[in-house]
Amino acid sequence: MGINLHCSKCKSSSSLKSKRCNRCGYDFSGGRKYRVVISAADGKRVTKVVDSFSLAQKLEGKLKAQSAEERLLGVSQSPLIDEIRKEYLKWIKLNKTSWEDDLQRWEHHIEPVIKGKRMDSIIPLDVHDIVANMKRSREYAPATIRQVIVLVKRLYNWASEMGLYEAMNPVAKVKHPKINNEVTECLTQEEVKRLLSTLNTWRNRRVALLIKFDLYTGLRRGELFNLKWEHVDLFNGTICLRDPKGGKDQTLPISDVALSILIEAKGLLPTPDCPYVFPTKWGQKRISLGDMWDYIKRAAKLPPRFRFHGLRHNFASHLASSGKVSQFTLQKLLTHKSPQMTQRYAHLFDQTLRDGANLLSSLF
Repeated sequence: MGINLHCSKCKSSSSLKSKRCNRCGYDFSGGRKYRVVISAADGKRVTKVVDSFSLAQKLEGKLKAQSAEERLLGVSQSPLIDEIRKEYLKWIKLNKTSWEDDLQRWEHHIEPVIKGKRMDSIIPLDVHDIVANMKRSREYAPATIRQVIVLVKRLYNWASEMGLYEAMNPVAKVKHPKINNEVTECLTQEEVKRLLSTLNTWRNRRVALLIKFDLYTGLRRGELFNLKWEHVDLFNGTICLRDPKGGKDQTLPISDVALSILIEAKGLLPTPDCPYVFPTKWGQKRISLGDMWDYIKRAAKLPPRFRFHGLRHNFASHLASSGKVSQFTLQKLLTHKSPQMTQRYAHLFDQTLRDGANLLSSLF
């Protein structure tokens, strides 16, 4: 324990008075590095390598003082963000249906910036760096960026609630991007035709059928990935959504076209006992589409900013503007908890309202 010379060549230690490495003979006159070794409060050895002797002395003093505080006062270091993330992941797997989305956001956007850091060393600037990286890599929607920021905030709040962390939440001083939840994406008839034509000839049939099924049902992405054959009634043409976003199980009728898609999907299962309707090629639950949606979108010449979730808006918009579906019916098909959530499509019900207004004249 203490300070020794560190050999850059063989990584061994020698006494401070040595001129050459005891193991490989490396000449220390060419440049010296110093290894600081102390015993931590938990009995583990802490090792650091620095470039100067004065810095090594300061570091040794700091580490010894920190170890003494932990032994005598019970003061411990702030936990590593990676350790808390592992515990949080265990919790959300049991308590959140969309935990795969959180895992994907963490691994793709958050982890590259704050991996290996202690929770109290993460500052608002780190959160801004996460956002900056997202903006540099591609044009993410403000709602997506907001979800990433909120995920960091929730992890810190959860750690505090569990008694694992008591210091500052770095997201507390970060402004969330403004989002417009009223944005409604809708494809033209020509764009829908191009998308269907692309899907009908797409080589990866499982992915093509998943997207085509969404076009005709308007399901959320998580609902598609979670859908199991035990939730499908091919005889009556219904599907049951277990624990959807609204919280209550929903049984929905599906169209004849959607039913034919399910029948085709059943014939493409990687194994006869595969439980998922739209699994991966290994028969596992799908957690993402990877880049496949972008490839299909480009092949169909859809608007670059049209999102996968836009298929749900497209489903709702075309039904609302058809003049044949009431707002109440659309609310049920979309599994919205309240009429207010379906209100964004209200302006598309003009034909339905007009038909209602004209009904009186046909009664006399």
